[in-house]
Amino acid sequence: MRNFTKPRIVYSACLNSEPVRYDGGIIKDSFALKLKEYCEIITVCPEVSIGLGVPREKIIVYVEENRLGIYQPKTGLDLTDKILDFSENFLNTLPEIDGFLLKSKSPSCGLSNTMIYKDREGKIFHSKGKGIFAQKVLEKFPYIPAEDEGRLRNPEIRERFLTRIFALSELRNLKNKDNTKVKDLIEFHQNNKYLLMVYSQKHLKELGNLLANQSKYPFEELIEKYALLFKEALSTNLKRGNHVNAIFHIYGYFSRKLKAGEKNHFLHLLDLYRRAKINLSPLVEILRSWAYRFDDQYLLNQTYLNPYPNELSYIE
Repeated sequence: MRNFTKPRIVYSACLNSEPVRYDGGIIKDSFALKLKEYCEIITVCPEVSIGLGVPREKIIVYVEENRLGIYQPKTGLDLTDKILDFSENFLNTLPEIDGFLLKSKSPSCGLSNTMIYKDREGKIFHSKGKGIFAQKVLEKFPYIPAEDEGRLRNPEIRERFLTRIFALSELRNLKNKDNTKVKDLIEFHQNNKYLLMVYSQKHLKELGNLLANQSKYPFEELIEKYALLFKEALSTNLKRGNHVNAIFHIYGYFSRKLKAGEKNHFLHLLDLYRRAKINLSPLVEILRSWAYRFDDQYLLNQTYLNPYPNELSYIE
């Protein structure tokens, strides 16, 4: 079984069940609470950090001359500069991180469905969008996975988030170890071959070329270049056809060892997945079981077949 390193994740403090909500309420999100058992977390509440109390008067996001701001209608306070200054300072002083899990709909942390108004009183609806702090996160960390607990209720979004944070955590751990050698980076690349094939065959080729020309770079520069390309690769949009291609490649390792019925059943499931009739997990489970059955260590080491702890797959 794969030994997982702990991702370092920035959490909205309320998702850690801290009493920082505007109404003093406690959030108990089952996924966020379970995930933190497998992670190193750094909590943040921008609103409390700029001096707003608990409980506090409502704040809203408004748009003015194509610029987002934050306003507290009850007190007449414009908090835009305070939030922006805090966001800049907090994000600039973070250690290397692997992801963000933020609170949906929040005027500061929301990555989706935050209410945005045309006026500072919050009476004229403009659109749904992102909170001020969340927007700064995306600007400063374009290749680091960032999601809110609302979006993570979607199984595909949750799977992608988990896959990325654990892959980036392993790379960060490799990069920061004192005794890491080129051979360790090559092994990491080999173990992530099919994951990279799914995300970006272009990046897979570029990363392979980088390692093939390793002698051109000092090791510190080599691994930094590799890390940037790897993060870029895992930021690309996933396509169902890429999964089909990778799965068929892995199936090729076993096809001559399987009975006709097994092959026909698997190819039928693959076709159902291609046509969006079933999700990915049955195919991956079958491939993983065959890897155990035929003791294929190369495939058992593939991140694609074992991207994150199994316990995180079964949270409602």
